[in-house]
Amino acid sequence: MKNKSIWKIDDVNPEVSLQQDINVDVAIIGGGLAGIMTAYHLRNCSKKIVLLEKDTVGSGLSSSTTGKLTYLQNQMYPNIAKSRSKEEAKLYFESQKEALKLAKSIILKHNINCNLTPVASYLFASVDNKELKEEKSFLKEVQCPFEECKELPISFPCKEAIFVHDTYCFHPVKFIQEIKKLVMNSSIQIYENTRVTALDQENEDYLIFTENHKVKAKQVIITSHYPFFVIPKLLPLQLKLEKSYLLEAKKENEPNFLAISTDAPNYTFRIDDEHFVFGGYSHNLASKLDYQKQKDEMMNTFKRHFNNEIRYVWSAHDITSKDHIPLIGPLNNNHPNLLIATAFHKWGMTNSFIASKILSDYILEKENRYSTLFSPTRKPTFKGTMDATMNDMVIGGRYLQTKMKEQQPFYKNIHFELHDDEEIAVYTDENGKEHKIVYRCPHLKSGLIFDESEKIWICPAHGSKFDIDGNLLEGPSTCDITYKK
Repeated sequence: MKNKSIWKIDDVNPEVSLQQDINVDVAIIGGGLAGIMTAYHLRNCSKKIVLLEKDTVGSGLSSSTTGKLTYLQNQMYPNIAKSRSKEEAKLYFESQKEALKLAKSIILKHNINCNLTPVASYLFASVDNKELKEEKSFLKEVQCPFEECKELPISFPCKEAIFVHDTYCFHPVKFIQEIKKLVMNSSIQIYENTRVTALDQENEDYLIFTENHKVKAKQVIITSHYPFFVIPKLLPLQLKLEKSYLLEAKKENEPNFLAISTDAPNYTFRIDDEHFVFGGYSHNLASKLDYQKQKDEMMNTFKRHFNNEIRYVWSAHDITSKDHIPLIGPLNNNHPNLLIATAFHKWGMTNSFIASKILSDYILEKENRYSTLFSPTRKPTFKGTMDATMNDMVIGGRYLQTKMKEQQPFYKNIHFELHDDEEIAVYTDENGKEHKIVYRCPHLKSGLIFDESEKIWICPAHGSKFDIDGNLLEGPSTCDITYKK
């Protein structure tokens, strides 16, 4: 069994890294699905554009998803209707339908081999709950056809379910790699292995600092999952992170379908021609710090119901907003040329396609009917503000908990040292080798949690990830935590 995502492609040859200071019209920071698709839509325009990616395109969160292209998204529509309005929930529904059409049309237009598979999507409940009833009511109101049933296509606890047919799954990284080729054939330059470390402003332009060079840009688009800056807008106070756990098992004779439950703990399925993907057990990243325990519970649930051989296990971090709607567009009125795309609420595949259209249309000065809905400057809601306040209190509590290190099960193979007033965490691997890191996350100085199975350090506050030796894997941190004597 491998502790990595099934979608990871290890033999990708990276493009050249940034070798000099440059001036451009538009800089895209982040080479996941949203970033590369934004570049795709801009590839034929007259502007000078670059895309900066700290690793290789498609190697980040886009490679850790379930790869679902569906508009049946758990309780998203009822939640948006409650937090915002029914009209905005309907518009979000239309955006997700449009995302599916866009994805399919691009795949067919360019004959992209990414294992696109038409599959039915199920939303199910193991016990009676109001969430499924609310979903059915909403779908009826928007005149979306669906069918009802009492069981899933496989044997798994289900009391009631609904399903739709016009949804898909695909291999997200294969798709991204093919889109990258199309972008590279245009005038857009992609720089990989180029880590952005800071962002500043110079008159009307932005200065993007990498480890060795800088980029001056008139407009900046940040699609790096979690925007790496703290100000303006104090984004860490606006967003919440959730952690989910996934596994891939050998497919036997199961039919192809997608499913997600409305119960807690939530369950998700993706079964296609080659893979049986199961997971769930989502929780606030800061609410449960023994990540191995949650992963074990997910695996044990799978083993109770299925005999399929488990081949891969991994986890993913998803960002949510106060009102369940992603943040896509100009950061605020003071920064109309600094654009972001984040808080996709576990539905990063469809929302990446929509984000790429909103962002590219803004750059090209085109109207987009969804820009107001997703705008980061939209008016906050009272409930969303209260939820965010509670989340900040949880994070504060976990910050204190990481101070009491010796009492925590997730530090069982860790010891701590103090070197020149700097706190050092030391992990001793199975071969007796010590791996030392600087214990505090560079982003906002939270303590870190060690995930034994994946051999990575995780910030429970804002989700930064580091490998066993402190090399940055995922932001918002822009720095390593490697210990240098």
